[in-house]
Amino acid sequence: MSGKKLRLKRLFRNGRALIVALDHGRRHGPIPGVENLGETISRVMQAEPDAVMVTPSMIEHYYELLSGTFVVARIDGTGTVKSLDETDDRLISTVNRAVKAGADAVSVMVYPGSRNENYLWEKLASVVEEADSLGIPVMAEVVPKPPQFTEYGADVVAYGARIAAELGADIVKTVYREDFKLVTRSVPVPVVVLGGPKSSFKDTLLMVQQAIKSGASGAAIGRNIFQHSDPAKATKAFMMAVHTNKTITEILEELAIPE
Repeated sequence: MSGKKLRLKRLFRNGRALIVALDHGRRHGPIPGVENLGETISRVMQAEPDAVMVTPSMIEHYYELLSGTFVVARIDGTGTVKSLDETDDRLISTVNRAVKAGADAVSVMVYPGSRNENYLWEKLASVVEEADSLGIPVMAEVVPKPPQFTEYGADVVAYGARIAAELGADIVKTVYREDFKLVTRSVPVPVVVLGGPKSSFKDTLLMVQQAIKSGASGAAIGRNIFQHSDPAKATKAFMMAVHTNKTITEILEELAIPE
């Protein structure tokens, strides 16, 4: 078994995984919930998530807190929310540096439909090649963008997700749309849904559950966990949504989380 397959098996221990995304500082700065990243990591880790995603530098700062979990390193991030073009997302780390820091996998962004799409696909392919030589899985976060895509459905999500897999991504993180089976049936690697901006906690849990019923292998959730009043409970709720067959109402009642 290759190192890559071994690492993927560790992440998707029962075929599913929850990745807690805490890499937002590299794009948004110190937004609520990640101002004190060490404190947030400590609270999230109380719920024993399958994985946590941070930048290589944050792995180096908080390695003691992260030692008990699978770590995904976000290795791009030049497209900030205040830059002239947030889709111009270039590398901030090599795969090798991320591995030296302690990463078990790496992740990069791709924005199909953006003016930078061609470069972003090339970036993904290049990262896949370097990661393959080290036995490291690559997660491609695929988010359709203007000017080509404004409003879109599962067909557009499937378009981007399939291309990411064709270029070598081992995991695809993407947006949920109705008819999500069109996406999961089109992509021969695990697909995880992203949480997006903070919204109704119950609705986000329901979205994750619906995605899994449509063939998704889990979720990568950020703001709907770290901006929750209790990140540990929020993480536990999403772990239950990913790994159990309990209803959302049962999960919220068991954890005493208001709807």
